[in-house]
Amino acid sequence: MMEKQIHLWAFLQGIGFFPSGWMHERARPEGVFSMDYYARVAKLAEQGCFDAIVFGDQLQSRGAGGHTPERMAMPTLDPVSLLTAMAAVTDHVGLVATVSTSYNTPEMLAERFGAMERISGGRAGWNIVTTAHPATAPNFGEDDLPPKDERYRRAKEVVAKACELWSAMDREGPMLPQGRPVLVQAGQSPDGRDFAARTAEAIFCPAANIEAGIDFRNDLRSRVADVGRNPDGVRIMPGLSCVLGGSEEEARATHAAILDLADDALAIEYLSESLGCDLTAFDPLGMIPVETILDQTILPRADIARAITPAQEKGTPLGAFAANFMRHPRGHNVFLGTPEQMADMMIEWRDAGACDGFTLQPSYMPGGLEDFVEQVVPILQKRGRLRTEYPGTTLRETLGLSAREAVTA
Repeated sequence: MMEKQIHLWAFLQGIGFFPSGWMHERARPEGVFSMDYYARVAKLAEQGCFDAIVFGDQLQSRGAGGHTPERMAMPTLDPVSLLTAMAAVTDHVGLVATVSTSYNTPEMLAERFGAMERISGGRAGWNIVTTAHPATAPNFGEDDLPPKDERYRRAKEVVAKACELWSAMDREGPMLPQGRPVLVQAGQSPDGRDFAARTAEAIFCPAANIEAGIDFRNDLRSRVADVGRNPDGVRIMPGLSCVLGGSEEEARATHAAILDLADDALAIEYLSESLGCDLTAFDPLGMIPVETILDQTILPRADIARAITPAQEKGTPLGAFAANFMRHPRGHNVFLGTPEQMADMMIEWRDAGACDGFTLQPSYMPGGLEDFVEQVVPILQKRGRLRTEYPGTTLRETLGLSAREAVTA
């Protein structure tokens, strides 16, 4: 294996990471419900030697309770079905599906991922989430989500039971290619990090800069060691979006042009979804309606207060705050520059211990993914930091992970 190889995942939710990306001339929003579209992007990810493709899940309805904007182009198909279909047109790339432990039984999960694992020849991964959006609960006959500590307690039980069921499948019939799917986690809270330390073999996280990446990776590796696991058996994969250009100035101009595709209303819709409070009726030139947001948000008030209070204290108008929020979506790193500069940045992060690789979130699709595969991947390969072919047939082999270990949850 190459020294300090950079692992790559492709998070292809919706049609791009930027809320205005679907309006880009190289976006293809009309294709997001067609197999042709997903076959194309799956083959593209495999061409770029990505470890895996990742899809999220969304159990709440779009527009639920008036809290979710209608112009956000984030179509969500069932990730297990979608990735299983993508397995049919690829041979090596891993397939990581996000599925909740709060609204699935261990038996359901074991069967669905067992089928995906067999059909893909051992390329399945499970991104384990507990579901945090309050609008989900009514879709399952409940008034409210269970408390966070209860959701994580259930997650530990569900994962342990699912692993028992996969082991039973091995004893009772043809063995699963990997024994079980690769276990992935993305929670950021202390509860989430503890759960990841005990369970996850790969972790998706935000890291806006290299220092944040180093802090997160060091924290997780310490937690993993504390529970008796080998920190080298866990891959840390922060999100990374990008806009490329022939020069840094060109990339910045392109980035600005993509953001300019969004009007004030769309920026405020995006902010509304992120804050869990409908702000579309407020004047973009007016002040941030902090009290209204805190009174009406369906998300944890303390988290929302931390996100909006600094801007309020600076007197930032609502529209300007929303526009700036789009530039730094959800705390992830957004790189602007040339392909060479991006490769330099990725190598610097890897060598500094800020990550084991990156979860690419293209700014628009499929053009953003095409640019990265055609322009950055060859540079990383030429520098010996990215594979030119897959090392085996399973996701576990691609990630360089050892055989499955017991879940300590």
